[in-house]
Amino acid sequence: MRIVLLICLVLVALPVFPQEQPAPDLRQPLSQQFTVNYVTLRPLPELKATETIVEYPSPFTSGDPNNDRVHGWWLTPDDKPAFPVVVLLHSLGIRQPTFELSIAHELVRNGIGVLMLTLPYHMKRTPAGTNSGELMISSDVKRLVDGMTQAVWDVRRAIDWLERDPRVQKDKIGLAGISLGAIVGGTTLAVEPRIHSAALILGGVDLAHIIWQSALTIRARIGLRNQGYSLEKLREELKPIDAMHMLNPELGAKTFVIGARYDIIVPSEDTRKLINALGNPQVLWLDTGHFGGALVQRPLFRVIRRFFESRFESGIASVPDSFLAPTLRIGMIYSPNRDLRVALGTDLWRSNSRGDFYVSLVLTPKGSSLFSGVSLRGGFSLGAEITPKRAYGALFWNFVL
Repeated sequence: MRIVLLICLVLVALPVFPQEQPAPDLRQPLSQQFTVNYVTLRPLPELKATETIVEYPSPFTSGDPNNDRVHGWWLTPDDKPAFPVVVLLHSLGIRQPTFELSIAHELVRNGIGVLMLTLPYHMKRTPAGTNSGELMISSDVKRLVDGMTQAVWDVRRAIDWLERDPRVQKDKIGLAGISLGAIVGGTTLAVEPRIHSAALILGGVDLAHIIWQSALTIRARIGLRNQGYSLEKLREELKPIDAMHMLNPELGAKTFVIGARYDIIVPSEDTRKLINALGNPQVLWLDTGHFGGALVQRPLFRVIRRFFESRFESGIASVPDSFLAPTLRIGMIYSPNRDLRVALGTDLWRSNSRGDFYVSLVLTPKGSSLFSGVSLRGGFSLGAEITPKRAYGALFWNFVL
């Protein structure tokens, strides 16, 4: 009797213990019962296009009414009865999509429709009392997994809607993402077979490692460590939404990856992991940090546009093997006879793609000089500062723009 009583007590007690909820399935079918509202319409005569602000309910419910409504900029060419479309995803924390809309304008000007979506917790989707994007990447791991799931489902629902539009060439729906948008884009590419072509710009995989190393995620990293997280534990919990575990080499043929060699926001090693997961994608490396591409916006936009044009027209990507972008270093330089100064440098020569040894023209409040040195860890370089009069031993701390 005692044994029977003990078993009954255990069975009664089981529901008291919290049950771990499984991560949502990114591939699960989504309800087709939804309505897209057309909020405003604005002609863009200089582009021969029309911009419409649209809204639709997110298929994922986070519980915040602001966040659970997706907003988008729908740009359509006026002179084409049918056209391909690119779904465009923005970077982390933006308040206005200025950079992204410039890419959209480049595409629509050349006959490609664009639907630029607002990612969860950003812009109009920002919950009251928080900043744009603040809740998307944080130390709340469940919300991080939910936010990534919501972002992927939002894109999948957008494709559902695009397929309803008789003007859209349904077999030519592409995806482009920048930074956070490229991270979301990589996961979406892995689970959504309807994506014809994808441009992943300044993104990567191994989201846990990105959070553990990025210069933008210090606050989240501290919070995770305070909760007892290690990198490996975080990797395990983010596995259901990390493209590193989902992408395969078959997807490489339709993907264009643009990376920055000196990126400390999405570490360049995580961009290389993305490339390896895709097998043999088209790749373009910029000799910059995460933000250096902004210095060459117009030619970079043309490269992205030509990738989609060539893919939509022939199925074969056309991208350049190299791209001229300046390597700008911003930081502090110190030499014993010239003190510590703010410095801006631009590379004139590098020994290899990593810039292990380099020569940079440096501008400081005390004039210009050359710095020739070896890269160390943490942004430090050790070498010589060379002026017209003499050379000084120097330490240069910098990050690449």
